[in-house]
Amino acid sequence: MILEYNRSAVERHIDLLTQPWIEDGLSALLEIRCLKVGGGSKSIYVDPTDADFLDDAITKVCDLNQAGWNAYICVNPMDNTNVGPANDEAIVAAYFVFADADDGKASQQLLASHVQPDFYVQTGTVPTQRLHAYWRIDGIPDLDDWQVMQKRLITKFGSDKAICNPSRVMRLAGTVAYPSKTKEIRGYVPETTLLKEGT
Repeated sequence: MILEYNRSAVERHIDLLTQPWIEDGLSALLEIRCLKVGGGSKSIYVDPTDADFLDDAITKVCDLNQAGWNAYICVNPMDNTNVGPANDEAIVAAYFVFADADDGKASQQLLASHVQPDFYVQTGTVPTQRLHAYWRIDGIPDLDDWQVMQKRLITKFGSDKAICNPSRVMRLAGTVAYPSKTKEIRGYVPETTLLKEGT
């Protein structure tokens, strides 16, 4: 069976992440990074207020994903003068805190919490359910404060400890997740990621 991306979910995930900083009048870039299993990286940088450019970028990402590339999105807005992939110094603000519940136990803790996310991306179900959860916050220019919030989420849910750098990329909803050989050995299979809003 050939898995296919869900373009509407890709578009909605991008909209959810960028709408807050567009509403704030922040001029910044969005990075979508595609990684090939076994090596290779391609990044696409786009001003999300440019509808035609954004549409073209999404088409390129979907085409790469269908060809076997994994697709990720830099959650935080990047300085529009930055050259190359996002690094922590290029990030200008944060509008979400997020957690990577990359195993079944962390996912169960997240779903059972009374602090439910605004939306989450289900990145897989085999061998266990895996979720990326997002909570909207007011735009924070002080990224040290943001990192404190990220580390609190990690402690609360037992989620991935690496998810606390401002330039972090996360799985782009609606795209197919292709596991590495190492993950295949552990029982992972290709799956189309899902976007779920609300509780």
